Amino acid sequence: MPHNYLQKLLFPRRKHFNDTENLIADHLLKLGGDVVNKTLSSLSEEIGVSEATIFKFVKKIGFEGFQNFKISVASNFRENIPYEGELTAFTDISKNDSALVMAQKVVNSSQESLEDLINSLTEKELLDALEIINSSETIHFFGQGASSVVAFDSYHKFLRTNFQCNYIFDYHMQLSYATKLTQKDCVFLFSHSGKTNETIEVAKILRKNGVKIISLTGNPNSKLVKISDISFVIYSEESTFRSETLTSRILYLTLIDILYVNVMYHNEAENKKSLDKIRNALNVTKTGG
Repeated sequence: MPHNYLQKLLFPRRKHFNDTENLIADHLLKLGGDVVNKTLSSLSEEIGVSEATIFKFVKKIGFEGFQNFKISVASNFRENIPYEGELTAFTDISKNDSALVMAQKVVNSSQESLEDLINSLTEKELLDALEIINSSETIHFFGQGASSVVAFDSYHKFLRTNFQCNYIFDYHMQLSYATKLTQKDCVFLFSHSGKTNETIEVAKILRKNGVKIISLTGNPNSKLVKISDISFVIYSEESTFRSETLTSRILYLTLIDILYVNVMYHNEAENKKSLDKIRNALNVTKTGG
């Protein structure tokens, strides 16, 4: 399959695109490496927007001009010939690599993804999310399947704050519990595809009750994003060994870490008391010596 340089370039920025810019992005992704053979004029005709609009678009995503954009694509785009039994999304790893070399490449890939994450965040969306959290009485964490694992880890972390926290694993119980929540509650919803029916149904009930929703997803155009008050879009490459959510679990948990640290310092004294109480309670689980 084609090396997804364009996807990696465009995906983290898509939540900041308007409808016209999303139209341009979709066409570029469809073209893939063939974009280097296009002119502004030909793209303008194909997409149905002006040349000036396309030029502004490539400037917005960080290039000096259209030619500079095409050079970058040509330099980074490559064709990976798929073969039966292809195992991972790490296209630079081969079976001839040593265990240590594979380890280095996996870590490098995670580092690049984390850089993409921080580049995709804005001060406003972080502050808006923190305002919702800090004004809530109880924080809830819901997800399905692999996303439920990430939700549980997030719940375990926020349990250390001075907030009341809640985690529910079962979908039916999530639906039932959602009917009890109000405007005083904040719910984190996790769905990498953004299309998980169960999560969407929970979100609909929460929205009907005026509950504040913060979603973490990998799909900027999903229904979940439209229902949520705040949505953090997490980009990650897919692989066969690691399901979509597991592929991006480091990114999801890092974003939760970012919010958690900000929350802890927002009300440092009260959060320190809460943390000390938890540590003292857990002392009974430790052996002496």
